[in-house]
This record gives sequence, structure tokens and C-alpha cells, in this order.
Amino acid sequence: MLDLTGGDGGDAIRLAARGHHVTIVDYAPAMLAAATERAVAGGLTELINCVEADATDLPRDLANGEFDVVLCHNLLQYMDDVPGTLASALSPLKAGGLLSVMAINRHSAPLNIAVREMDPAAALAALDTDQARTQMFNSALTLHTAEEIIRTLRELGCWDIAHYGIRSFCDYITDDARKHEPDFYAALERLELATTARPPYMHTARLFQLTAWKPS
Repeated sequence: MLDLTGGDGGDAIRLAARGHHVTIVDYAPAMLAAATERAVAGGLTELINCVEADATDLPRDLANGEFDVVLCHNLLQYMDDVPGTLASALSPLKAGGLLSVMAINRHSAPLNIAVREMDPAAALAALDTDQARTQMFNSALTLHTAEEIIRTLRELGCWDIAHYGIRSFCDYITDDARKHEPDFYAALERLELATTARPPYMHTARLFQLTAWKPS
């Protein structure tokens, strides 16, 4: 499994804990160092491999179509060339391999602003733009919809594309402290799982996830 821009191993460590071999690619040495530390702490070093590289310019030994699964999570909103990025994400996959794409959902931006920031004027403005900024990295984002990315994946030959919503309710609950209460968290998790592929919630979820199969 290949985790493009896998950062500090948030996804990879969980997958390795389930027995999967995961190669993390990231261009930030500090992130890869953190992922390595997490792998050591979890006793997962034999299942985690870290590679410093650009996700769209992979070393030859990674881009030769040997992976069963490629994760392209939280990358598209930072990229100017989305079709090119998705083509790069498909290249390491075996024929018939699975690609998972996750990104901020543009449909969620006005709702998130209105609920979390209580700013209806800014929410109104967000209806007609695909631009945003991230507070964490203080960088510009281009937001996409699942429908747009599905169309691009189809143009790249992918098939059996599935659409899921991530954090359909969590991000719109303003009492963040309650999310740390075990019973409340468990109930919220059940709600999220029940609605992840259920319209209309998948269309307004904070993130969308698409899974697609590479043509054989």
C-alpha cells in the first residue's frame, strides 16, 4: 500500500496495525521523522517504509505499478493540476488496483462557515468560490466537489467509483468538548457510519472520499 503525502503516518499507522505493509511518501522530512517515531512506538517498523519524495514525481521504483492500494488523501486541495495529480496517483497501482481519494468538500464550506463561525455573509460569499485558506498551514486551498473528481477519474479510465462522506455531522457540532466523552463519541461514530454513503449527507459532509479501481 502506498500513502501519498502520508505526513506523520496518521492513516498508515492504523493500517499497519491491521497488518498492512505501507509506504509513506512525503516531501517534509519532519513529517516522515514523526511517522517513523510513531512506527517505532507502535512496534510497526517492519510494516512502515518512509520515502522523502514529491507525490507527483515519484522515484522509479515506486511508480512502476506494483501497489495494490494507493491513498491520495488531503492532497488535491493543494494542487493546481488535479488531473495530472490523479494520473500520478494511479501510476504506482497494479492494473485493477484500488485508489482512495479524500479531499475537503466544497459543498461543505458555506455550511461550515455559517455554523462554526456564525458568519452568514461569509457563508454566502463561499457559495460562489472554490477558494479557501487553511489556518493550520496558512496556505491557499482550491476546493472541489466529489462530482468533479468522479468525472476526472472516469476520464482517466477508472471504474466502479464509490462516493462516501466523511465527518457528515462531527464538524457541525460546535460543542467540541462533548466529542471527548466516550458515550457521546460512540453514538456520534455510529451516526457517521450510518450516513457515510447515504444521501444527502454524503454531499454536505466536510470531506468526501472516493474509491476507484484502476483499469486492467
